[in-house]
Amino acid sequence: MRALGVTAYTTRAKGARFVVNTTDFIDRELALKGVWEGEQLEDFAAVCRSHHVDYFLDIGANAGVYSAIFAVNHLGGDIIAFEPDPGNHARLMANLEANNLVGAVRVMQVAVGSAAGEMTLMEAGAHNRGESWIVHPDQPPEEAPGVATHLVKQIRFDDEFRICGKTVLVKMDVEGSEFHALAGMERTLRDNQCYLQVELYSDRFEELKALFARLGYRYLKTNYIDHYFTNMPGVT
Repeated sequence: MRALGVTAYTTRAKGARFVVNTTDFIDRELALKGVWEGEQLEDFAAVCRSHHVDYFLDIGANAGVYSAIFAVNHLGGDIIAFEPDPGNHARLMANLEANNLVGAVRVMQVAVGSAAGEMTLMEAGAHNRGESWIVHPDQPPEEAPGVATHLVKQIRFDDEFRICGKTVLVKMDVEGSEFHALAGMERTLRDNQCYLQVELYSDRFEELKALFARLGYRYLKTNYIDHYFTNMPGVT
């Protein structure tokens, strides 16, 4: 498509339609392979097949690959997607529109952190828009410098949501804000049965394991930089 001079078009992946371009890395993977993070999606799907799931939280949704696939395939109960980057939020909404999912997925254009307020977001380059990050000392080293900054709203999850006694799936991909986001949702993690996939670029893996152990969670496995934790019985 790039050779033909076409810069944006629609492709299919896992039953969903995605508006992709020829520059972004994840978009190209969707177009060429028909999937992005297929193993991770299958892990979530297996939990959904064996347990009733009330919520799927897509924290750092980017263009909404997980949210759209979950919704189209009727997985994950109520789906809430969090994406503060203005450009990624627009791409997320375009993908939901392409699947007639506007309104079926709750979209919040906010970052999730340890405290409510306004934060500076550094927009990643066009080669991988999913690398946009909130500016703070924990940000991971990036492959390329940011191209623009945005002032975005940040929420503390436990201040905005009162979820208790439910089964909750969480995909967290927040480019260095993991510990901040988790600190703001400890009550939710304690009060519910949860299964989490947490992306972590840094060398703080043992600290991450200790955090979840303190909350009563088991470490399950690692798939590249995605780490899995749960307090759900019967999930291995």
